[in-house]
Amino acid sequence: MWGGLFWLAIGAYVTWAGRDLGLGRLAEPGSGFAFFWIGLLMCALAVSVVVQAAIKGSESVASLWEETRWEKVLIVTVMLLVFGFLFDWLGFIVCALALLLILMFFIDPVEPKTALIVSIGSTFLVWAALTEALKIQLPAGILAGAPENMLRAIARGGINAVAAVFSFIFR
Repeated sequence: MWGGLFWLAIGAYVTWAGRDLGLGRLAEPGSGFAFFWIGLLMCALAVSVVVQAAIKGSESVASLWEETRWEKVLIVTVMLLVFGFLFDWLGFIVCALALLLILMFFIDPVEPKTALIVSIGSTFLVWAALTEALKIQLPAGILAGAPENMLRAIARGGINAVAAVFSFIFR
């Protein structure tokens, strides 16, 4: 119930801010057009959560935290802070790869093969999407001397592989 009310307030604010920015017309939308409609969608979803909680009853707020593994939450929070502090010095690839490997090996263990495939694959695919597709410059860190063409070739190969999979799935 409380979560639904929280998101209802956020949705109402986004809707109001979108209206203030100007809606424009459907043929020529204003800068607030998308915000307005996204805010309305957020409000509708939040109302559905509130109505469902009112009909079925909701759990107490304290029950949401009963099974929480606080030591893991604290470890992950510290790891994210370390990630942020070392990001410029070590670079995106090293930091993201280290973070994912530690999470998958020690925090919430999965099979080593799965951890390696997911962490290496997702790190390079995210790097490729950000640097090649979106043209965002990420810090290279200690890999600054690595052959740029090799990393870009890996990135393009990853993007092409993902595009091939999506084109096969959504034919």
